[in-house]
Amino acid sequence: MEKWLEQWKEGSRYQEIWIEGDGDEQALMALINGDRGWLMYLREEGDAGFSSRNPDDQGTEGQLEFLLDNGQMDDYPVAWTLPLEQVKQALDYFEHYRKPPAFITWHNDGDDGVSLNE
Repeated sequence: MEKWLEQWKEGSRYQEIWIEGDGDEQALMALINGDRGWLMYLREEGDAGFSSRNPDDQGTEGQLEFLLDNGQMDDYPVAWTLPLEQVKQALDYFEHYRKPPAFITWHNDGDDGVSLNE
């Protein structure tokens, strides 16, 4: 059983799931709203990080709301979200390999010139 599944709240529309690296500061976070999710990868504490994009939905308009564990409601563009199964695959991958999955299209939120899409 995957460790991240221990955080899974069965039947809950909104979820926030974190996987932190063992012995380093990197982390992968998923926000879930129903059958869609948004990912954020952090290389270290304080990193602006990378967030997911969905190349198949780039023309999609609108926002999708996500409820954080602290009660805050955030909105992200639908074009940044992924189908739930792809989010689960990304969580599994990160948990096993401790690196961001290459099958996700990543946007560098810190604009520091680093690309994960190679």
